[in-house]
This record gives sequence, structure tokens and C-alpha cells, in this order.
Amino acid sequence: MVKVNRKEDEPMKEGYVDNCFASLYYKEMGQGMPLIMLHGNGESHEIFARLSELMSRYYRVILMDSRGHGSSLMKGEAARGELTIPDMAADVVQVMEFLHVPRAVILGFSDGANVALETASSYPGRVSAVVAVSGNALPGGMSAASLMEVKLKYALWHGLEKIPMPRGVREKAVKSRQLFGLMARWPRLDKDKLSCIQAPVLILTGRRDMIRPRHSLWMGEQIPDSKVVFVKGADHFTLLKREKAYGAHIMAWLRERGI
Repeated sequence: MVKVNRKEDEPMKEGYVDNCFASLYYKEMGQGMPLIMLHGNGESHEIFARLSELMSRYYRVILMDSRGHGSSLMKGEAARGELTIPDMAADVVQVMEFLHVPRAVILGFSDGANVALETASSYPGRVSAVVAVSGNALPGGMSAASLMEVKLKYALWHGLEKIPMPRGVREKAVKSRQLFGLMARWPRLDKDKLSCIQAPVLILTGRRDMIRPRHSLWMGEQIPDSKVVFVKGADHFTLLKREKAYGAHIMAWLRERGI
């Protein structure tokens, strides 16, 4: 692996990729092998501010906001529809095509990890490797308490959305219903879909994560070329607090795989 000498004041490229459903925001920095970073539910690319700086020393980092998140605004009827992991995976591939990226490493956190795995399963030729941080393959991969909370909030916002209310409040209800629906109904990566993943996969999760440890191990058993690492003392959001520690795990694995 060759370190790229990137100046701190080097300008970053950013823009939008449009389709019929959304205007997808992206930002790129660094040079080398493409590395796409995907954020979690209700977040934006900004959660990777420090980790992307670290990774851009070695890779061409591409950050993007998933549809309905951050600066990636939904269009038309899609703005009120459901968010799905397969649609988000298709968006990733569209951004890759726009940026002339034939293959990439995809690093995802939480729902972003789920999108990364969906992309690797549905578009195996486009993915060189996956780093899935605190992701799950099925809604049931969450702890029982977490899944119950998500389902209750999805039902609550779905019901409130139907009640006459001011426009601003309704927009909040729609947004909340979409986000909780994404967690309550997706992903749907069963044994067959996981077994279709050809790229090497690092499953990185915390010992105190909301994703059940047995589920993470099950995921690793289904993916042909995978490694499961549990980070001691870490919860679901530790990546966002200990970027250097997680970055060390990620870089060590990528070097191990010669990526």
C-alpha cells in the first residue's frame, strides 16, 4: 500500500448525481483505489469527517449521502415513499458509474454497512471488498428491545402521518416514518443473498452493540470470504467516537488482504 501525499488544503471535488427518484450528493478526496464510505440511518457523510481524512491518505475516498439523507433530496412521489436498501445500493452503483469507478472498496456504518453488503451481493463485479461496521443482514439481527422500539416508532409515525397537521409537522412525520421503516423492514439479506457475495468482507462490531453477536457470527458463516471482529467495550456508535482505533482495525485488514 502506497501512502498518497495529500495536502490538507487540497480542494475536494463534490457534486450531485441525478436520477428519477433523488439528487445524490457526493464528495471525493485523495487518490488511489476508490473507497466509498456510507453513513448510517438519519445521518450524512459528515459523520466520517475524521475517518475520511485518515483513509484519504491511502485511497480515493468517495463520500455520499444516501437518498433521503443529508444533501441527497428525494424527488416527486419518491419523497413520500418508502426507503429501501436495494434502492440505496442501486444509487451507489449509479454514483460509481458517474465517477467512472468500475470497482471499489465499500465501507459502511450501520445502515450504510447493510447497503454495502446489498451492493456486494447484487452487483458483485463492482465491489472489491466490504468493511461492514455494526451492520445487520435482517431486522431480527437487532436486539429484541431495539427491534421492538423501531417497530413501535415506525407504526407511530405511520399513523400520525395520516392525521391532518401543519405542513412542517407532516414532513417530519413522513421523514420519521421513512427512517424507522428502513430499520424495521430492511435489510433482507438472507442466507442465499449473503452467499452470493464474492468480495472479502470484514464484519466489525462492538461487544455491546445493538446488533446481536450471534447474528454477526451467523453473517460471517454465510459470506464465503469473511472475518468477524468484535471490538471490546464498543457499542453501536463507538466508531464515531474512536475513529483512529477503528481505522487501525480497518487498515490492518485491508493491508492483510493486499487492498
